[in-house]
Amino acid sequence: MSATVAEPGVRPSVWLVVSSSWRSGRLAFLISLLEVVSRVLQSLNPLFVGFVVTGVIEHRLGLLVGGAAGLACSQGLIFLLMLIGVHERMHVNDRVGFAFDQCIGRRSGLTPTMDHLVDPAYQDRLQTLTERQGAMGMAFQSLVNTLNNLSGAVVTFVVAFLIDPRLLLLVLVAVPAALAAQRTASWESAAEAESASSGRLSEHLMKVLTSAGPASELRVMGARARIAERADRAVRAWRAPYVRASARGSALNSLISLVYLGAGGAILWWMVDDALRGRLGVGTLVAAVVVLGDLRDSSESMLWTTNLAARMIRVGRRVLWLERYGEQSVARHTGSGAAPSRIERGISLRDVTFTYPGAKKATFQGLSIDLPAGATIAVVGENGAGKSTLVNVLTGMYDLDAGSIEIDGRPLTTLDLAQWRAASSGAFQDHARFEFTARDAIGIGDLQTEPTDAVVLAALARAAATDVLRALPDGLDTQLGPEWGGVGLSGGQWQRLAIARGMMRGRPLLQVLDEPTSALDPATEHALFDGYADAARRTRDNGGITVLVTHRFSTVSAADLVVVMADGAVAEIGTHDELMAADGTYAHLYSLQAAGYH
Repeated sequence: MSATVAEPGVRPSVWLVVSSSWRSGRLAFLISLLEVVSRVLQSLNPLFVGFVVTGVIEHRLGLLVGGAAGLACSQGLIFLLMLIGVHERMHVNDRVGFAFDQCIGRRSGLTPTMDHLVDPAYQDRLQTLTERQGAMGMAFQSLVNTLNNLSGAVVTFVVAFLIDPRLLLLVLVAVPAALAAQRTASWESAAEAESASSGRLSEHLMKVLTSAGPASELRVMGARARIAERADRAVRAWRAPYVRASARGSALNSLISLVYLGAGGAILWWMVDDALRGRLGVGTLVAAVVVLGDLRDSSESMLWTTNLAARMIRVGRRVLWLERYGEQSVARHTGSGAAPSRIERGISLRDVTFTYPGAKKATFQGLSIDLPAGATIAVVGENGAGKSTLVNVLTGMYDLDAGSIEIDGRPLTTLDLAQWRAASSGAFQDHARFEFTARDAIGIGDLQTEPTDAVVLAALARAAATDVLRALPDGLDTQLGPEWGGVGLSGGQWQRLAIARGMMRGRPLLQVLDEPTSALDPATEHALFDGYADAARRTRDNGGITVLVTHRFSTVSAADLVVVMADGAVAEIGTHDELMAADGTYAHLYSLQAAGYH
């Protein structure tokens, strides 16, 4: 189920950046604002220059000394304040960026379900934040630069008015500059949204090209050049919207500069004419010439100020959007009931409808199944039938569109999901490769139990993985992963460690085994299913249910119940003997596979 999250407004987005910056260090935040003070002093320089020139020409010592002292002090202070302010700003940038990274990591990692991990809308938002290194930390820099430009522009306009009110006619140029800035910001925002999917694709293809895993396959197939070409196209598609937005923004900015140049030249000629006629002092004219440059910079800064502010707001909006997405997910899981100590009747799926976020077709549409307490259920079917999705919804990994999952008649949504998962266990085809010590890589399967040798070795035995110890020179304390100076394992060995991890919990209420033997040889598979049978017998004492998803039929006959999935629905259900007697889909698939083994 994809969450519908409202787009955050401007005010909360700005407040997020300001409050996050303030919390990162109040003193550093205040010191960073010294840059704003330095910018104000810099904008006063045309006045000081005018005082000096007027003092020299009119022999007014006080004006000369005052102007010279103002220039000297401002120049010294500008350098000092900028040095201190920039130094502290960089620290705040790092802290704010880290705080935002933490926020996103916390939301992505601690959100109760996995919907966001397969939601294209969420992934696109995340992409626009992460593809530009430091984008979140730079939000504070955008804030400071926005304040710098605004304060500098205001003071420059005041100084221009004090020198000669005619100079304020140039402020009119700021109006089209502001409009141009808004247009440029919208182009940049549209470019970010348009390029997000291509950015994710280019990132994926670059990982394929530069990762050790696919290296052998690409070289044997001779496909490196082909994948590189696709990566090149993806990168071009990713950057093209930015290039177009930048080109249009530069052209618009150049047009504004030409307008300013023409207006500034006309006003300056007007003032020079007044100076030649004796109606305007030379000091005032010199100050006007100096402030013209500042006015130009201020007018151009309106464009950058709007862009910086828009960039800061976009960062704030996206972080807030991700936060609200996570909050909505948490709000949908208010169940606080404890997991039962045992299952009396079983687990039931009632009219379950589920659609992956962004998908056009539902994976399940009105699916109903009863899984009896204490039973071992084998789930079979062709690829794409919905077998793995069934495992995920049973463990509460996805929110349903409709229907319910009930444990002894209690909806799963009324239970505390963390407690339900703590009462469950599992081994998955797409398992994690924890490059820790072997002890920790297995022991993480039950954090409530101390991973002693006896406990971990027992889990290895249940997973038929004891012989993996031969590849571990330091036994359970062997570091895994050659990238860390440890031992490299084969795909089958990694899978067996993952299965052992899933066997760490001794008596789970729900044990899910999703294609656990995909990388194993037949002999190991047979030994492993003996371990599964033993685990299933132990879980029967408390009504525990074992759900085995497999594409191999060699051990399905030992299951209490076989569920045949097809197109997200139950095609057949019954015992092995019942389904063989029915001579339907199951019997056909079983016979085909049996013939293949012969």
